[in-house]
Amino acid sequence: MDRQISEFRLHGRGGQGIVIAASVFAEAVFRDGHYARAFSLFGAERRGAPVTAFIRAGTERLMPRSRIYNPDCVVVFDATISGSTLYAGLKDDGLLLLNAGPGWPETVPQELFENQSYRIYQVDAREIAWKHKLAIGSFPMVNTVMLGAMARVSGLVSIDTLLKSIKQRVSASIDANVKATIDGYENVEEVSGFVTGTI
Repeated sequence: MDRQISEFRLHGRGGQGIVIAASVFAEAVFRDGHYARAFSLFGAERRGAPVTAFIRAGTERLMPRSRIYNPDCVVVFDATISGSTLYAGLKDDGLLLLNAGPGWPETVPQELFENQSYRIYQVDAREIAWKHKLAIGSFPMVNTVMLGAMARVSGLVSIDTLLKSIKQRVSASIDANVKATIDGYENVEEVSGFVTGTI
């Protein structure tokens, strides 16, 4: 862990499993020998409503429990969520991870690619979730896919440790969630402008 504290801000919609994803990732960080804290912010508890979650990870046991305004990493579970505030405060040397599939550049603000000083990654979490039949009705559950991608791009936790935390915390479709996590880990891509390549 290069920094004393690594801070993540996650944006998604109710029903995508963003809150449980934050807590699972924090637990995996702890299992790998660091301290971590996860907490969330949301309004009306309804499917599709915006949800924000935060993760702090570091070497010190005591860390603030407050909103993160200048994250090292921003993770967007749903690229259709609009607004520059999603990316506000991302550190110059930070990471931006998007759940985005084919045709995604049209759904993401073009200013992301203007004078960018952070690294951008994408993973088609929606398609992977469908592949493993992880959905509630017509709503794909992308949280474990995004967790795999987060582990890969951040380097804070190993895939083996993450899978142990998922098996501990996820109670349904465990085998499918494990496979989706591995797919997220293996299929996340770095973006340069509109050109992608597997990392």
